[in-house]
Amino acid sequence: MLPTGKFNAITDVPGLTVGQVSLIRKQGRLIPGQGPVRTGVTAILPHGGNLYSQKCPAAVFPFNGYGKSIGMMYIEELGICENPILITNSLSIGAVLEGGNDWVLKHNPGVGISERTPNITVFECDDGYLNDTRGRHVQKEHAWQAIATATGGQVLEGNVGAGVGMSAFAYKSGVGTCSRIVKNNFGTWTLGVLMVCNFGQRKDLTIKGIPFGRMFPVHEAPSNRNSNITIIATDAPLTYPQLKRLAKRPSLGLSRVGSISRWGSGDIDMVISNYPWIYPHAQPPIIDSAKFLDPFIEAVVDASEEACLNALFQAETMVGVDNHIREKLPVEQIIAYLRSTNRLWPFGKN
Repeated sequence: MLPTGKFNAITDVPGLTVGQVSLIRKQGRLIPGQGPVRTGVTAILPHGGNLYSQKCPAAVFPFNGYGKSIGMMYIEELGICENPILITNSLSIGAVLEGGNDWVLKHNPGVGISERTPNITVFECDDGYLNDTRGRHVQKEHAWQAIATATGGQVLEGNVGAGVGMSAFAYKSGVGTCSRIVKNNFGTWTLGVLMVCNFGQRKDLTIKGIPFGRMFPVHEAPSNRNSNITIIATDAPLTYPQLKRLAKRPSLGLSRVGSISRWGSGDIDMVISNYPWIYPHAQPPIIDSAKFLDPFIEAVVDASEEACLNALFQAETMVGVDNHIREKLPVEQIIAYLRSTNRLWPFGKN
């Protein structure tokens, strides 16, 4: 297993920051437009400069394209990220887009006059099992707040930001993150992952090769609320084709946890490199070899698996609309079983 960064979070990538706004209000019966509210927004800023004028190489890959994300076509065509990356619930992408636009216009007065319009990237998952999605409670001000308060260091996980109302394997899930350090003859690089997990049936849950979902069965109604958003960042000097190849790998890590990317699961991946901002005067080496890229592929797969598990392990039980309940993962029982079978280490933050 590759080593982790200081915080074992996507913010271990130099210059990258994360901001999150969580909305939790009211209890009981669903009254559309009023609540209960269990939702939020997460913002990822690839670096600390002006993102619009200091663009980052980027790639996207819809492993399963059942989603309503905004801004992917532009990235697919040009291979660049030029604004904060935003994640929210399915019916709030419009408001979050407006908040992102407001942020860019505020900091770039030439946009729409002497400069072209920006491409805001917004990803989504459906949190309707716990949240009043019809109420569209995430407003553009919340997106602005998430961007404005983005910081480095430790990243909160579980029931936070875009992950407040999310579920996985009929357990409470949410936001998960981790990082890996990659060393090669050209330098030492950091790769980080932030994931919003909202997929899977209980029977599929697998941890360290053990089918825990079958050990803790539950009666669950069929659900089409499935999605998984994975954001990968690195300071390595990767080209667009290399980033694109990495963008295809998170689902390999998720398969270790039990994902089979069902019909209605929007499994969307994005990769960015902030190398041009971290090293503005350096000429990035063009390295196209298995020896260089394979460790990054390994890092993406391992970190995607761990980020999903961290989202589950860090989440707490939540009661939402119509008193729907998502219980927390039985962490103590799982750790005890893993310890008894000598599979506990290495195991991320737990």
